[in-house]
Amino acid sequence: MSSSTHPIHGVHIREAVAGDAEDIGRVRHASWQVAYSGLMPADYLAGLSVDGFVLSARRMLADRAAQRVEVLVAEVGGVVSGFASVGPSRDADLADGSAEGSVGELYAIYLDPAIWRLGIGARLQEAALERLRAQGYVEATLWVLATNGASRAFYEHTGWRHVGGVSGFEAGTEVLDETRYRRAL
Repeated sequence: MSSSTHPIHGVHIREAVAGDAEDIGRVRHASWQVAYSGLMPADYLAGLSVDGFVLSARRMLADRAAQRVEVLVAEVGGVVSGFASVGPSRDADLADGSAEGSVGELYAIYLDPAIWRLGIGARLQEAALERLRAQGYVEATLWVLATNGASRAFYEHTGWRHVGGVSGFEAGTEVLDETRYRRAL
């Protein structure tokens, strides 16, 4: 059985608590260093710090009620090894005429690279999408770097459809194209 189909035991997905900020920052930093190598400027990635991501995680966790954001973590063997965040869509266009408030967004999903391709990301994503369903959303969007083939393949494999659109992500002095995906919940 390949590692991509081998079930992982000891995975627990739960709501994040304030004390998870350091682990979320560590996971995000590690994931960015691997996932975005060759996709973002090397000097930009080298300038990112775990501490910066921890600060960002603390803000996200402190502001989640006001922003209507939910954050989940995936523990593997008792260690936070991934996280996802969801909430209302930030897309102002909703060009297809969707009723305001019917579209949520998967803001982020990151795993420690050591556990990629083991099915944990799909489980974490499904739990995050279930949170959106519970909030009454009927569709969801996400944005991904246009050049991130691995993530795009993951999203397409898990039911997302590419709907186009371009957004810019500032990576130091460069602006990188992001593209949008959408799916029914």
